[in-house]
Amino acid sequence: MGLFDSISSLANAANLLKDTDGNGQIQAVDLVRQLVQQNGGNFGALLGQLQQGDLASTVQSWIGNGTNAPADAAQIQNALGGGLQEAAAKLGLDANQAGNLLAQHLPQIINTLTPNGTAADANGFGLDDIARLVIGNFLKK
Repeated sequence: MGLFDSISSLANAANLLKDTDGNGQIQAVDLVRQLVQQNGGNFGALLGQLQQGDLASTVQSWIGNGTNAPADAAQIQNALGGGLQEAAAKLGLDANQAGNLLAQHLPQIINTLTPNGTAADANGFGLDDIARLVIGNFLKK
């Protein structure tokens, strides 16, 4: 069991990751975790994949400290391709559901993981860093 899984299990036991409003926040975090694993465990590689998939300016808005530009599920599905389908299947979702969840939550997740407003914040980020920041910031909201 990896560090993120351990933290997730611990947080679940403490009801910290309870998706009480049913908005899919936890599934979105799990999707990001799966996608990072597919990208060699490095969050920066996932950012690069999104930026190369016609979402460069949108992702930059998520990284920056200004307003997050919206992305729709189709844009995210196109950028992530089969990787999204694979990650979604591991969570019992289809690619459309996964795309919708990420369209809703990925801007906030990326914004949280790049607190200084630069993509360099994510260089070398792995699953343990994501777990720490997400549990510390994203899920408190």
